[in-house]
Amino acid sequence: MDSKTEAEIIKQTEAFVRDYMSRYDCSHDYLHVERVVRQALELAAQESMHTHVDMVVVHLAALLHDVDDAKYSDASTSTVGDFLATTKLDTERAHRIVRIIDAVSFRKELLAIEQERAGTMDADEREWRLNCVELSCVQDADRLDAIGAFGVMRCAAFSGVRNRPLHNPRDSCIAGTTYDKYVRQDSGTAVAHFYEKLLQLASMMKTEGGKREAKGRHEFMCRFLEQVDAEAGFGADG
Repeated sequence: MDSKTEAEIIKQTEAFVRDYMSRYDCSHDYLHVERVVRQALELAAQESMHTHVDMVVVHLAALLHDVDDAKYSDASTSTVGDFLATTKLDTERAHRIVRIIDAVSFRKELLAIEQERAGTMDADEREWRLNCVELSCVQDADRLDAIGAFGVMRCAAFSGVRNRPLHNPRDSCIAGTTYDKYVRQDSGTAVAHFYEKLLQLASMMKTEGGKREAKGRHEFMCRFLEQVDAEAGFGADG
């Protein structure tokens, strides 16, 4: 496929995603998508220094990664697949993008981890998850936008949409979660969500660039939570 056709597909996809994401709140809006695209392409460029990366697949998968997000949609069919069928993208690339998007979420990663521990994961699926560099780039980019300063803002924004309390000092915060618990959205407060998910993401990065960038963002969240504890405790002993 020539570069002109690829550019046309990317432009068509940008227009589709911009319209589609307009129904979401600001924690998962088109500006979030733009940040993920920029970060995914940067990570892909770094990875391409030592391995082959399909930059078009990375670009399109990053653009489309939140379409049909389970937090907002219960669609039983693939909107992404249907959309890509309207473009000039070849079938093989389209199938790869759909597969990446289906695997990119924290929820699906939890399920994959539990399946691997139980020895029930399909060998081909395990091999693909370990070696698909395009998945790693998009996944890391999405997780980078879930941590650090933007992570703090997005967590607060999503909590507001779901009417979830910001913080309850009487609640205990438990590090980590399970697939079933995460699907039920059991975390009671925004702060609890940091311990359930956000503080786990730096250790789940797959690309070297993602690992480096996540370090500072993780440390920022730790300082933020220390400040939350300090402010929540002010006057508590009075």
